[in-house]
Amino acid sequence: MEDTKQLEQRMQELMTLWDASKQLNSHLELEKVFDNILWQMVQVIGAEAGTLWVADTDGANLRAVSAHGPAASEILDVELPKGQGIVWKVLETGQAERIEDAAEHPDWNQRVDQQLGFVTRSLLTVPLMVKDQQLGSLQLLNKQDGKFFTEQDMRLAQALAQQSALALHNSQMYDELNRMLISMIRTLASVLDARDPYTAGHSERVADYSLWIAQKIELEQSECEELYKAALLHDIGKIGIRDELLQKPGRLSQEEFEAIQKHTTIGAGILANMEPRHAMERSVETAKSHHERMDGSGYPERLTGEAIPLFARIVGVADAFDAMTTARPYSKGLTQREGAEELMRCRGSLFEDRMVDAMMSILEECDYDTSTYKTERRYRI
Repeated sequence: MEDTKQLEQRMQELMTLWDASKQLNSHLELEKVFDNILWQMVQVIGAEAGTLWVADTDGANLRAVSAHGPAASEILDVELPKGQGIVWKVLETGQAERIEDAAEHPDWNQRVDQQLGFVTRSLLTVPLMVKDQQLGSLQLLNKQDGKFFTEQDMRLAQALAQQSALALHNSQMYDELNRMLISMIRTLASVLDARDPYTAGHSERVADYSLWIAQKIELEQSECEELYKAALLHDIGKIGIRDELLQKPGRLSQEEFEAIQKHTTIGAGILANMEPRHAMERSVETAKSHHERMDGSGYPERLTGEAIPLFARIVGVADAFDAMTTARPYSKGLTQREGAEELMRCRGSLFEDRMVDAMMSILEECDYDTSTYKTERRYRI
């Protein structure tokens, strides 16, 4: 009978770990992974509160990157120098620790409870490690219903910590590669912008404006990230346009303007040849269609309305606004307030209503000075 009970218990543990593992590997975005790891652990073990601590790149500090419980908002981003507290102890020894009475334990820092107004009774702390790499620690506080954490809780937590560490490691590698990609794209965009001294910083500004518009219309985080990259690359086709055209101090002739227009199809062709191709599809669309207009007066295909890809409709507004408010040899450029008035004049005819409305909201918030506009970039760039 006892053997049957133990078998059932272990089967339940395995099923719990299986379900948790599927959830842990459902995201690659670092912030979502942080929250997912902690939430799964809190739910599986049944704790009142918990904190996920992750080591910084040089291993000098552990930072609270996710927290659950009554004082969660207070502990986020708190840093602990190396060697301080139980979270560092378990990480350095590689051994989980279960504490029934935190108040009597020499390693528990009472200052944290005093600052947060939280009473920690019992603790369960497990290290997050992949091979010999110290990623961080996960700490659970107070077993629900006033009980103590059990040996079974410890066993489950350690098993889940192994899965969590792998998910965290994979996400950190993805995040590092993503930041490297963004850095390379920014460098490429700045090199392209530098060919024309009057458009220095254009691609970066257009990417910022596009991101802000996307956040205003509440696009998903993953779409905001993809849009930001596409916006940085929207003018890549200008690499195929002669310098004398890009840098011409006077107005362009019709023939010269038609040559400049080809940067849209040139850019789409360049990006379409990049691998993996499926990852570049929306960047290709954006490079090709960001000069299309709602009434069909744009180029290169004279698309209308929603036939214009979403990203291109957003970047079209951002690109036009920056172009209008940038000084040229033949024009001092509009003020941002004047640029806003021009966007409103073209609202619905050249530019989609909601994109213009979003940009207007941004400009009003910063009193028509985008250099002061602050917004949360909801992904790491």
